[in-house]
Amino acid sequence: MLFRTKHHGWYHLLAALTVIVWGTTFVSTKVLIQYGLSPVDVLFYRFLLAYFCMWFVSHGRILADHWRDEGLFMLLGLFGGSLYFVAENTALGLTLASNVSLIICTAPVLAALLTWLLHRGQQIPSRLVAGSLIAFAGVTLVVFNGHFVLHLHPAGDVLTLLAALMWACYCLLLQRLQKRYSTTFITRKVFFMDW
Repeated sequence: MLFRTKHHGWYHLLAALTVIVWGTTFVSTKVLIQYGLSPVDVLFYRFLLAYFCMWFVSHGRILADHWRDEGLFMLLGLFGGSLYFVAENTALGLTLASNVSLIICTAPVLAALLTWLLHRGQQIPSRLVAGSLIAFAGVTLVVFNGHFVLHLHPAGDVLTLLAALMWACYCLLLQRLQKRYSTTFITRKVFFMDW
């Protein structure tokens, strides 16, 4: 039991580190765009670096089991990489990083709604709804830091909402592949498909 607790602690630490790194990408991307990189440049360099890092973790297998799965991987790359990040990176040039980080948090709710729309009769788990609302409230508190001043930038804000929708589509597609492929293989394939 003690080993199991330590093991879970390690995963919680890795999850916290991931959240910190992911959270800093909004600000760092905004800075890169302000210094002259285009949203597509940021996407390209980010995924090139990520692909080579993932190659050290997952380098044995190249192709999926079936051509249909290769097509799903291409869609994952399109929705979860190219469309999502180009929309998000472009939005960061048009609106505040705080707006982007807040609106992107709607992605889990959008994924749940898409699941409900596509699979009529499948109930959205109340824990998912409650967790999503709590997470959204937490991000709102962090972003506004006790001072609720909302600066709307319609073009950037709508583009961010579209990015969240792309991420929701990515999540739905990902569910179809997670049962048959390892997480590291899926991640590396998606990074490759984004080039």
